[in-house]
Amino acid sequence: MSEPQGERAKSALREVHRAAVRHRDDKLHEAAKELSAVACELGFDAGPVEEWRSCPVCGAEPGAACIRVPGHDMVGGMHPERTRE
Repeated sequence: MSEPQGERAKSALREVHRAAVRHRDDKLHEAAKELSAVACELGFDAGPVEEWRSCPVCGAEPGAACIRVPGHDMVGGMHPERTRE
């Protein structure tokens, strides 16, 4: 049996983000973000993309975990600022 469409979308987006991290290509990250938005409009949960963005608080690279910084809270192991547009 084939993979459900929503899971296929998540998997494909993760691959685009991995390529963006590997090649340090912000345009690929933006393309994946746009694909996520389209998937959501079509009724598919493309999953979170926050972990694929760099963190403005601690400087964590896309794909890397945030590190604790004095005076900044973390939610779910990530700085909330990383999840904002």
